[in-house]
Amino acid sequence: MDKEQIEQKVKEILADRLDIDINKIELDSDLVDDLGMDSLGAVEVMYEIREKFGVDIPESELSRIEKVKDIIEYFKRIRNKNI
Repeated sequence: MDKEQIEQKVKEILADRLDIDINKIELDSDLVDDLGMDSLGAVEVMYEIREKFGVDIPESELSRIEKVKDIIEYFKRIRNKNI
């Protein structure tokens, strides 16, 4: 899966779980301030990511994820470690 596919899938998950228009989601969108994600939404999004990608985002990483692009960057780091 390339970066564009990951980006699209992450946006789809966010749009579905946060009940927002996918076209309003940008890479620089802040998950809380721009997209309105609360703690329950974060749990739902992380569960869906685990289901779709087979990847857990540890709690230590969650505190660093503030924007949509942070999720994409996390996947890039994981993918590079597994190559």
